[in-house]
Amino acid sequence: MRVLLTGLPIRSHLVPAVVPVANALRRAGHEVAIATGGAMRGEIERLGVPVLVLPDVLAPEQVQAKMPRPPGGTVHGWRPEVTGPVNVPLFDEQMTAAFTANLLDVAKPWRPDLIVRETNEYGGFLAAEVLGVDLAVLDIAPLIAGLVPDLVEQLNVVRAKFGLAAIGSLTPAYGKLAAGLLPESWYPQALRTPQHRYYRVPDVPGDPLDAAIAAVPADAPLVLMSLGSNVRMLLSAESRLLTIAVEALGTLPVRAVVALGHDPAAWTGPRPANVHFVSFVQQRLLLGACDAFLTHAGFSGVREALDHGVPMAALPLFADQPANAARVEELGAGVQVDVAGLTPDKLAAALKQVLDEPSARLAARGFQRRILALPSLTRFAADLEDLR
Repeated sequence: MRVLLTGLPIRSHLVPAVVPVANALRRAGHEVAIATGGAMRGEIERLGVPVLVLPDVLAPEQVQAKMPRPPGGTVHGWRPEVTGPVNVPLFDEQMTAAFTANLLDVAKPWRPDLIVRETNEYGGFLAAEVLGVDLAVLDIAPLIAGLVPDLVEQLNVVRAKFGLAAIGSLTPAYGKLAAGLLPESWYPQALRTPQHRYYRVPDVPGDPLDAAIAAVPADAPLVLMSLGSNVRMLLSAESRLLTIAVEALGTLPVRAVVALGHDPAAWTGPRPANVHFVSFVQQRLLLGACDAFLTHAGFSGVREALDHGVPMAALPLFADQPANAARVEELGAGVQVDVAGLTPDKLAAALKQVLDEPSARLAARGFQRRILALPSLTRFAADLEDLR
């Protein structure tokens, strides 16, 4: 079977789930490639999966580089501690049309039997229909479709460009099989579809934990802080978000590892003695040794925390993060923290609640057990074979 997986050229969209499925299919003897923008080609190929490059599909940092930059700030000049979460487009007709056109150009000669798209990427949906091949979905952002109320109408505009009939609901976009990456209980009732089956993302072998992190003293609870890889592109130079978070951690009786997203030597903010700074952290590896997670509530981070039964202080910043943070709180696995008006005291109080009150830890542990009861995502690869 020839399987073409598709995804936006964003690391968190591809590496945690799309690449493991691709490799599971390859181990089962299938011919596999991932179609995405060129920005992710090198990393995906290093992980062992061939890439079909879509030349007009740009990564967020490439889009930003083409935009005019005002003096002293980013494109948006965003200070979330003042203005709150920023609105970012959750669906782009022009980008979807470009993705579909590029995908058809590479898919026609490649001749897939099956296309598997990640939730945020709809070109795979349209291309599968044009090519007359089966479709499946890796649901890496379960709550995001519900945040675009006119998504069906926008999709129909793009569908018309490729001679496809209008659809009346999103049901066809899930194809024959949709892989949920958390138990069904994560999904609000309205987002549960007949196509969904639920899987556990397996641990991926990799490098051992960084020795400097391993050497952090074990004399206090360990908190990991990561606000994702895309935040720095949007933050204004005047934003105090990271400073506020570090100051909050510095007031607590904890040890903290803070992933800055850049060289720690360039950090000019506070340096509390109990905080260890890194540019990048092996998040999935480290979370199992943590007592709490300070997160922006991206779905991959939330899922990885729940995989390890780690309670969260969720500080949502954009996209589906507010919805994910609200769901974490609804399920009792952490607290949602409003970023607008954030102060070190407010954030420290939220972290203290997560660390001191057992309810969040117990809820996260309970959710972890439900995850452990799911079949491995490698089973999704086998289930795809049954579609033929």
